[in-house]
Amino acid sequence: MLISTAAWKALVDAGVLIVPLDSDRVELRSGAHRAVLRVVSSTTVLHPSDLINLKSRHPDTVLLTVPSATPAVRAAVEAAGWSLLIDNGQHVTGFLQVAGQQIPIETRGTDTPSQPVRRGRVPWGTFTLVRRLAERPWSGQQQLAADIGVSQPRVSQALAALTEQGLAHRTAAGWDATDVDALFDWWLRSYPGPGGIRTLWYGLEPPVKQAETVVEVLTRGGERRIAISGDVAADLLAPWRSPRRTVIYAQTGADLTSAGLTPADEDDATLELVVPKDPGVWPGPTTEETPGSMPLADAVQILWDVARGSGPDTDGAVRHLQRMLHGRRRRASRSQAA
Repeated sequence: MLISTAAWKALVDAGVLIVPLDSDRVELRSGAHRAVLRVVSSTTVLHPSDLINLKSRHPDTVLLTVPSATPAVRAAVEAAGWSLLIDNGQHVTGFLQVAGQQIPIETRGTDTPSQPVRRGRVPWGTFTLVRRLAERPWSGQQQLAADIGVSQPRVSQALAALTEQGLAHRTAAGWDATDVDALFDWWLRSYPGPGGIRTLWYGLEPPVKQAETVVEVLTRGGERRIAISGDVAADLLAPWRSPRRTVIYAQTGADLTSAGLTPADEDDATLELVVPKDPGVWPGPTTEETPGSMPLADAVQILWDVARGSGPDTDGAVRHLQRMLHGRRRRASRSQAA
């Protein structure tokens, strides 16, 4: 995520609300003050000369997040009219410049473990390929490429890598997962998360009701691409336990105070609203229809969101959902053979 959970909490504590506009732009709200900033994240230490290159690439106003910053870098960011968050995984400092108002950011140390940072470009196409192989067998690379929206050579490279790991193989009928459970295990170990911008909220209503209310708010605001994930989606697909937290993916974020929710930290949140970078979170064109009024995320995305939940019964919920996905896969295979 471009903005960590600790940074989100630091901004909330400072009285600043983040409203994601897309996967890398946010509107910051502080009282009557508003500012739209592009979020740029660096995992390496920057020097003042690096700011010159960043300014040439990003002519709009930027919220820069870095693991550390020298006084010279802080001065250069301030002179550019940008905002700065220094997030070392333990505490967050910096400042925001919102409509001419400078807001200092300072948090004390936290016991929340920092999330591993993935360096370089995330191969979203490869992860989407794994999603599709988990759904059903495929006749050929051309079909997979058309479904995923990447080139056939890229699909070929990704399939070769998965084949080397024993996760995929080519049959007489086409490409298939060698062992679907092994593919699920690889997914849960390797998927870096959907990226983008994540905001956390707390509400008193049950998670399913919160999901319905937020979908209504987003739809009323013009949002058309929405997907429910996590416990609520798993309960619709394969009921196992009472949902504890709602995860909602949307192309645009919103201020959810109008839905009766308040900004929260990781421990208290009952709902996550994520504007993702990963295009694979949305259900594929061949996804089996699920009865109900709420749009669901890609099934393997739901599996990942359930697996990162808390509680002693999480492993059981994951296994139950995997059994459901096996059943979906068998139905898809029979449909292809018919």
